[in-house]
Amino acid sequence: MILVKRLCCVALLLSMGDVDAGAQRASVGRTGEYDGIVAVINGDIITFNDLEDRVNMVLFSIGGNATPELKAKISREVLKEMIHEYLRWQCTKKYEPKEGWIPEDAIKSAFSDIARRNNMESDAFGELLAKKNIDKNTVLKQIKINLAWVEYIKARFGRFINISESEINRTLAEAKEKRNRESFYVHRMFFPVSDPANEKSVLSQVNNLSQMLARGADFAGIARQFSKSPDSSKGGEIGWIFPGQLSEEEDSALAKMTVGSRSVVRNIRGYIILFLQDKREAGPSTFTDLKLVQIVTPFSSPNPTNEEVSRLMDYAQDMKKNSPNAHAMIKSAKDSGFCEVSEPIAITLEGMQPQFRAMVSEVPAGGVGNPVPTPQGIITICMLDRRTQQIKDPSPDDMKIQKIGERLSVFAERELQYLRKKSYIKINEKYGPQSELI
Repeated sequence: MILVKRLCCVALLLSMGDVDAGAQRASVGRTGEYDGIVAVINGDIITFNDLEDRVNMVLFSIGGNATPELKAKISREVLKEMIHEYLRWQCTKKYEPKEGWIPEDAIKSAFSDIARRNNMESDAFGELLAKKNIDKNTVLKQIKINLAWVEYIKARFGRFINISESEINRTLAEAKEKRNRESFYVHRMFFPVSDPANEKSVLSQVNNLSQMLARGADFAGIARQFSKSPDSSKGGEIGWIFPGQLSEEEDSALAKMTVGSRSVVRNIRGYIILFLQDKREAGPSTFTDLKLVQIVTPFSSPNPTNEEVSRLMDYAQDMKKNSPNAHAMIKSAKDSGFCEVSEPIAITLEGMQPQFRAMVSEVPAGGVGNPVPTPQGIITICMLDRRTQQIKDPSPDDMKIQKIGERLSVFAERELQYLRKKSYIKINEKYGPQSELI
C-alpha cells in the first residue's frame, strides 16, 4: 500500500508545477536570447529547471530509469502540457469574475478527494508532500487553476449545450437493455482530434504515454496530467459502467480486454486509452466498501538488509498474533511508539490496484491482514469495516452530467486551440518543431 501511495502521489504531482511562479518572474520580451529558457508563453517563461523537475517526477513514478529516447519523449509531452497549463492559467486569470471562479471550500474538498485517492487523509497527505519538499499551497494553486478552467468553459459555452430528455431516456433504455452483459470498472484518458491535421501529433502523444504506462507510470497521475476528458481531475476513473455508456468502439474494446490490461481506441472524436481495473459477469453486480487502517513498521533506511526485513517481519507477525482484532492491533501499534498508523481510510475494494486488492480481499471486518514487505517497511492492514453494496443504474441526472461533460470537453479543446493560435509562444528548438508542441 505504501508503494501505491508513493507512485500515485508522485504521478499526481506531475501536473502540479507552480504556474503562478511565472507571475513572480520578470516577464520576458519577444526578442533576445536567454540561457536556460525552454519556452516563452505570452511573456511568462518555462525554464530548463522547471521542465527537468517535472520530468524527474515522471521518471520517479515509472521507477527512476528511462532510455535517452524515452526521456526525450517524456520531456516533449511534459513540455507540451506545461505550455497548455500556462495558457489556461492566463485565460482564467484574465476573465476571472470579482468573486473568483472557485470558492476556497471547493479547492479544499478537491484536495481531500486527491488525498483519499492516494489512500490518505488530507493532513497526512499534506505531511507527505512536505516530506517531499512540495509546498501544499503549490498543489492547491494547481487545483484552483484546473477547476477555474472548467468553470470558465461552462460560463462561456454552457448555454450552447442542450441535452434533451428524449436523448437521456433513450441512452438509459439502451444501457438498461444491455445490463445483462458484463460490467466494467474503467479508467480512461481522452485525446481529441479536433483537426485532421493534428491526427499524427495526437497519435504520437498517445503512443508516448502508452510507453510511459508500460514502464509502470501511474495511470491516474498520467490522466490528471495529460487527459482532456472531464474525468481527468479524478485520474480518469469513471468507476463501474455497463455497455452503452461509452462509445461503441470503447464497448467493443472492453469486451475483449482482460483485467489489468490497457487498450488504445480510436472513435469519431479522438483517441482513448482504456484501463480495465475489474470486470464482473452478467447480471446484478456489487461492489465492496472498505474502511481500513494501515500500519507501517518502517525500515531504518531505503536499502534495508535482509536481516532487518526478517526481524521487522517477525515483529509485525508477533504483534498480529497477540492482537485478537483490528482495534487491538491498532492500539498495540500506537503504544509501540515505533509503528506508523494511518487515519481510517475509506475505499472500495474494486478501486484498489489488483496487486494490492489481493492483500485485503480475504480480510474480514474487524480482522487483521498478513504483514507484507514493501520498499518502505512492513505493511499490515486492519479492517475496521467492509460492506457489499449493489451497483446502481445511472440516473437521468448522472447521464445528463456525463453528456454535458463530454460536449464541454469539445469546447474546451477548441478554446485551447484558439488560445494557442493567438498567443505568442516561442520554444527552444532543442525540443523539436514548435508546430508539434503547441
